[in-house]
Amino acid sequence: MRWRTVLDPGQAGPDPYWWSARQVADAIAARRISAREYLDTQLARIEQLNAGLGLVVTIDERAREYARQADEATVRGERRGPLHGVAVTIKDCLATAGLRTTGGLTDLRTYQPREDATAVAALRDAGVIVFGKTNVPSGSGDLQSYNELFGVARNPWHPEYTTSGSSGGAAGAVAAGFTSLELGTDVAGSIRVPAGACGVFGHKPSYRAVPMVGHVPPYPFKPREADIAVVGPIARTVEDLETALTAIAVPHPWDAPAWRLSLPPPRPVRRVATWFDDPYCPVDAEVRAALRDAADRLADSGVQVEEARPSGVRLAASDTVFRRLLASVAMPEHTADDIDEIAAGRRPPRAVLGGEYVAQRYRDWTEADDQRTRLRTRWRQFFAGYDAILLPVAPNLAARHDHRPFEERTVTVDGVPRPYWDQIVWAGLTGVSYLPSTVVPVRVDSRGLPIGIAVAGDYLQDRTTLAVARRLAAVLPPIGHPELTVVTADELPAGQH
Repeated sequence: MRWRTVLDPGQAGPDPYWWSARQVADAIAARRISAREYLDTQLARIEQLNAGLGLVVTIDERAREYARQADEATVRGERRGPLHGVAVTIKDCLATAGLRTTGGLTDLRTYQPREDATAVAALRDAGVIVFGKTNVPSGSGDLQSYNELFGVARNPWHPEYTTSGSSGGAAGAVAAGFTSLELGTDVAGSIRVPAGACGVFGHKPSYRAVPMVGHVPPYPFKPREADIAVVGPIARTVEDLETALTAIAVPHPWDAPAWRLSLPPPRPVRRVATWFDDPYCPVDAEVRAALRDAADRLADSGVQVEEARPSGVRLAASDTVFRRLLASVAMPEHTADDIDEIAAGRRPPRAVLGGEYVAQRYRDWTEADDQRTRLRTRWRQFFAGYDAILLPVAPNLAARHDHRPFEERTVTVDGVPRPYWDQIVWAGLTGVSYLPSTVVPVRVDSRGLPIGIAVAGDYLQDRTTLAVARRLAAVLPPIGHPELTVVTADELPAGQH
């Protein structure tokens, strides 16, 4: 089954697959639509269009029974939570009880976890029905979403372009109207970059605000939480991000007997900084123009907006710290013998995230960790004077599919090839310091693909970045959504069959 995209500038219309999760939940509570009817709408759309998109990779056959049970509870006047009866998908690296979870890895092609990841369980407690899983790169280790098991995830706005990664199937599924809400993960932009590329909202929470227990890899259920990595929501509205975050922001299971998590209320949005370009990682002119337009509209709404950055924080130095600490992500890609060979200079490291530092000494890692603490201190001082900072999501426009070896790949900024991993630099600026960041769609570019803006804030001020995102969403014209239509194979561009 093949497809094309046609830009539809309209907002959510009468079709339930464009409703927000809260709209669906309210409609179910008011008995204007049943949970089964909504689920059937989603499944029918996926059956019609997913073959050409590769976004949803697994369907839970138990979902209709769960929806029936939700409808019976509605009739009895019972509502499990704010998202009661809403059918959603989950990124395929998060464990779902009794439902295949592969992480895009061939050796987990039939793996069915016995229990949910902590964040998935928390979202179910809010009332959702998990009905499917979405595509990821192998091991969630790429900024494109494709793997040997399920093939390529294609951007619903244009088939020749990637959804990015690693939450590419998740962001693409939200953009395509397959689901209203998703759970993604992010260590180097894996929620934020796909959200920007697919024209949806995404939130990377403050580190440890949402437990990572149940993420694959490492193989579940190791209670260790990887450095920098987080779980967070992807949706079509800020309200849905807020609702989901409230549900999944819970203590780590080992801490739960004694700890409680209560994120502070949002600050009044009065003063916001911008940082839209840097010689170390230049930002495409079309991206910068979109970000400047968003900042100007925010200023016109009464917010003080000015160019500023934290004293002592330099993008280049921060990126080095980030990549040193990311070495733990690259470690599974190398054996002990590999690392010995790399340390001796007899072979190069693999060109994966943080790979250049896999052979660093422990003393080097601890020094990088100390440098991060100094960065965190400087950001905290900065946010004493600013409520948030607006940043690029990535320096480049949405990229074309490129499945060559990492070391051969590039991205283009103002017509100039740049290193492939430049795409993580701006995400790493705030990620390495554990800061929250919310992505808001701004406009579509000259090719008809979305551009997003990142709103970052102080540690644990997640509700403030969401408040700024809500303010931006109110002043920016809606970008609409891709209207997908089945077409025949001969209508596809060359190379897309």
